[in-house]
Amino acid sequence: MSIKILATADLHLGKQSSDVTGDHASTKFTLSRIVKQCIDKNVDVLLLCGDIVDRDNRFFEAYGPLQEAFDNLGKHGVKVFLVAGNHDFDVLPHIIKTRRNEHVHLLGRNGQWEVRDFTKNGQTIQFVGWSFAKQHVIESALDSWDASLLNPNHQTIGLLHGDIDAYNTNYGPIHLDDLQRTDVTLWLLGHIHKSQLLAEQPIIWYTGSPQALSAKEPDIHGPLLITVEPHQAPKVEQIAMSPIRYENISIDVTGVVNENELRSKVIYSLKEDAERKITELEEVLSLVYNITLIGKNSQAKEIDVWKRTIVEHTDRLETDTTISVRRVETQISPEVTDLKQLAQQSSPAGILANTILAIEEGRDDPFLDDLIKEWTSKIEHANRARVYSTRLLEERKISNTPEMARIAIKNECNRLLGELINQISKPN
Repeated sequence: MSIKILATADLHLGKQSSDVTGDHASTKFTLSRIVKQCIDKNVDVLLLCGDIVDRDNRFFEAYGPLQEAFDNLGKHGVKVFLVAGNHDFDVLPHIIKTRRNEHVHLLGRNGQWEVRDFTKNGQTIQFVGWSFAKQHVIESALDSWDASLLNPNHQTIGLLHGDIDAYNTNYGPIHLDDLQRTDVTLWLLGHIHKSQLLAEQPIIWYTGSPQALSAKEPDIHGPLLITVEPHQAPKVEQIAMSPIRYENISIDVTGVVNENELRSKVIYSLKEDAERKITELEEVLSLVYNITLIGKNSQAKEIDVWKRTIVEHTDRLETDTTISVRRVETQISPEVTDLKQLAQQSSPAGILANTILAIEEGRDDPFLDDLIKEWTSKIEHANRARVYSTRLLEERKISNTPEMARIAIKNECNRLLGELINQISKPN
């Protein structure tokens, strides 16, 4: 008879998904879904791989929902094994100690590896885990790994929170090959919010966060459902559970000549994209889009004006999923017959065309290099400005990299080139 396990991490109780309103934006909503899933699917064990609570100052906001979840799971015979991450290294142990939580086991207190057994119908799994003892950890947890803790006769599932193959990190660096050298059947990791299968021998997963918290976390989010049979490798599948889903979509506006055509194009494209994903949206209440308008169009300046009201668009699918738009960007190229020929000119249009080609071809260009330096300097100044000093606005910072500089410069060159061409083509 199998043992059923649900595993997740990075719930960040106390936070809400950005650009969404309503009760389902709170991570408390997804916690209740996790508990319901455990009860409805007769799950034996819930595993939590750190950062379940966002910060210590969220203690009272997280305490009630988390303790209620523990109580409900205990009533239905669900055991809980968990480790603390960098966000909840102190608050999570405190919450657990405030009530009778005999069925809840925090593994690896004080940064010491710990093993606990779980047995059902004669089948035993051992859970091994390590918890953050402080917010910043620069040493690998595996530096203190002790294989003698494990019983070689039982399958082992490991719980850990940290950065895989990341250098100069303060959040528990872990080397993937170190994990692979352990006698652990399945490693479950927290810290990265995107669910990822990192290795198959042994099986190593980032569980990902069960709820998408911002537009930086697109696609499906949800816990892992694990089935363990005697003498067999565990079976792992992801359960789509997040009530919020963020998506990026590119919409080609080539040939669009007026605002009504742009509106129709956007509405149709969003509906079509959502309906293609309809089987994945059963649990999704809010589907939030970032739109990039692409293609060739001589009216880039007008489209920049027309696009401003697109963020007001909402729609509803048969699944009761609400569609909304959080941001609209443009990457529109001017309608130029021969960009390379234009780039041979010394005119302003020629300089813009040459800069666009230099970006597309990945070649060095002194003028482009100067633009990149200027762009990165200004963005660095903006990111350091007082408006970005709070955690609330942290995600609004602009990524300051040469790659982002090239994208921004190309967009601006295309816009300016389109305006120049329009001016040249207008009759006197």
